[in-house]
Amino acid sequence: MNRKRIMVICTLLLALSIGQSSTWGSRANASALAPERALQLQDSEASKDDELLETLGVSSDEQLYDALYNGQTLADIAQYNERDAQAVVDLQVTQLTEQLDQRLASKSITPAQYQAHKAELTQVVAKSVFGL
Repeated sequence: MNRKRIMVICTLLLALSIGQSSTWGSRANASALAPERALQLQDSEASKDDELLETLGVSSDEQLYDALYNGQTLADIAQYNERDAQAVVDLQVTQLTEQLDQRLASKSITPAQYQAHKAELTQVVAKSVFGL
């Protein structure tokens, strides 16, 4: 497995671990408790996906998946589509920071954990986006 794929996988795992008990984790039970809220969460997550696709300049999840599967980094995809790779980093940092804020507010992480995750977030995301 090449380094680019490893970095992409690590970033996805980081995003999943950070989001586990925020909107991603609560989404499974949300429809049983509040169907309206479940739809809002799904719409919110879909708009975040759309925002990433737009920032990268790709038209579909499948196009993004294929490019990543073929070894391109997010920076490669953005550059190919004449987009700014730093904008991808900024977007992902913003989205992951929102998830960290939610986890801190729900007390699923401690303030110390929050600070530790937040301190390394930009560096981890940038390494992943640029495949370093």
